[in-house]
Amino acid sequence: MIALSLGAILTLFVCMPLLTIAWMALIYNFRSMHRPARHRENIYECEHCGHVYAFARNRPMDRCPRCSNLNEAVRP
Repeated sequence: MIALSLGAILTLFVCMPLLTIAWMALIYNFRSMHRPARHRENIYECEHCGHVYAFARNRPMDRCPRCSNLNEAVRP
């Protein structure tokens, strides 16, 4: 039988789940970083000039690059 102290047992039962969660979080962040850009960008259509453009910023409204009119995202 393996003799473990109470401190070692608590360390195993606390650290192992935390390390597993940290490892899963790293994998999730790595995978989400490498998503195609089209999944991260918002698509806008200018109400003034009709120009369709996309930005990878997470904003509800952005300026048109042609006429500087503020527009809401058509597809967030």
